Amino acid sequence: MSEEAKNTKPAEESDAPPSGSGGGKIGTILSVLNLMLTLGIGAVVFLQFQKDKHRESVNDIRPETEKTGEPTDEHGTKKEEGHGEAAHGDGQKTPEKQADKLLTLDQFTVNLSTSPGTPARFARVVVAVELSSTDASNELTSKMAPARNAILDLFNSKRPADLQTGEGRNFLKEEIRNALNGILVTGKVKGVFFSAFEVSN
Repeated sequence: MSEEAKNTKPAEESDAPPSGSGGGKIGTILSVLNLMLTLGIGAVVFLQFQKDKHRESVNDIRPETEKTGEPTDEHGTKKEEGHGEAAHGDGQKTPEKQADKLLTLDQFTVNLSTSPGTPARFARVVVAVELSSTDASNELTSKMAPARNAILDLFNSKRPADLQTGEGRNFLKEEIRNALNGILVTGKVKGVFFSAFEVSN
C-alpha cells in the first residue's frame, strides 16, 4: 500500500461522527422535557385541587338554625317565634322546647314493704316527669328534695307484688303524679314515666 493511501484512510474515518451519539442526546433531551412537562401538569392539578378544597360549597353553608338552634329565614336573619313558618314543616314544636317540659329524675333505689322475717326487697327505678310548662319544670327542679321524698314514701309503701303487674305500676304513676302536683304551684305534672324499672328477687 502506498504512503498516500495510508494517510488518506484515517482522515476519512476521523471525519465520520460516532454512530448513535447524536440520537442519544436528542432522546435524553426529549425525556427530560417530557418529565418536566409531566411534573408541571401534576403541579397545576394539585394546586387546583387545593384551591377547590378550601372553597365553600353548598353543603358547607348551613342555616343558622343548625348552628345556634334558633330559626332563621333564607337570608340568615333570626325569625321571631310565632311568625312565619314553623321550625319543622309539620308544625311540631322544636325538640328544645319539648325537652324543657320533660324532666328525668336521678335513679331511685328504694326498699319495698315486706312481711317480717322475709328477705328485704328493693326496686331500682328511673322516673321521668312531663310538666305543663317550663316554669313548672324550673319549680320542680328547685323543689327536688321534697319531690324525691314523696316518691320514696310511695315506693316504701308498696309490696313487690304490687309492682309486678302493669296495672299496679300505672296506679303508682298516678299516685306519683298526684303527690308532685300537691307540691307544685306554677304548673302541673301531666304524666309520669318509668324509663327503667327493676325489682329485686
